[in-house]
Amino acid sequence: MKKGIVIMTLAACAAVAAQAADVSTYVDFASAYVFRGVTLNDGFVMQPGAEISGFPIDEAYGSLAIGIWANYDIDAIDSEGSDFSEIDYYISYTLPVEALDVSVAYTEYTYPESGDNADKELNLTLGSAIGTNGLYASVGFNYGVGGAIEKDLYLQGALDYEMELSDALSASAGVTVGYLISDTGADGFNDATASIGLGYALNDNWSIGAGLTYIAQLDDEVLSDDDYDVSLVASVGISYDF
Repeated sequence: MKKGIVIMTLAACAAVAAQAADVSTYVDFASAYVFRGVTLNDGFVMQPGAEISGFPIDEAYGSLAIGIWANYDIDAIDSEGSDFSEIDYYISYTLPVEALDVSVAYTEYTYPESGDNADKELNLTLGSAIGTNGLYASVGFNYGVGGAIEKDLYLQGALDYEMELSDALSASAGVTVGYLISDTGADGFNDATASIGLGYALNDNWSIGAGLTYIAQLDDEVLSDDDYDVSLVASVGISYDF
C-alpha cells in the first residue's frame, strides 16, 4: 500500500512535469538517516526524490518548484522489515530579488506507518554568494505550523564551497549550525555538521556523487542523548536531469 502511494505520487509528478521545463530525479543510498541531529534510522536507507521546476512564469515574478522526497528503510531500526518510513512533499517559491537569494517554502512531512499524522513547516531562506570563489552563505528559518513540530523554530546557518576540478568532476564542502527554539523543550544550539562530497557528470543528463557528513551534538539538553546516536553518515547517489 505504501509503495503504491509513492508510485501514484510519482505518476502525478510526471503529469505536472509535462507543464514544466526542468525535472530532476535522484536516489541516494546512505549508511543512516539523520535529520537535524536526530538519528531516525541507524541502518542503511534509500532516499529517492524528484523536483519539478522551470514552470512558464515570467522571470519578473520569480520561480516555482515542487518536489517529493522519501526515506526507505533498507535496515529497519525497529527490525520489522523494510518499508517507506517517511514521504515528504514541498513547494518553494524564489522571489525576484537581485541583491539576495530569497525563497519561501512549505513542507509536509508524512509518516505512512502512523496514518494521518504529519508535520508541517514553513521555511524562509536567505542566501548569497561570497565573491566569485565558490563560497555561498545562507540562513534558514524553519517554523512548525502543524504536528509534533508546531510552534518550534529551527534556525540553520550554512557556509558551502564548491569547486570544479574538471569539466565533469566537482568537489564540495560545507558546514552548518542549527539553533532550536522549542515550544515544549529546551532552547539552544542543537547540532552542527561538516560535510565533503564529490560529483561526476557522466553526460548531460546523468551524474553520480558521494559524500561524508559528520554530525555533532552541541547541547544534550536540546538534542538529547537518546536522539543523538549516529555521528558519521556516508552516502552515494545517482541523478538524472531532463
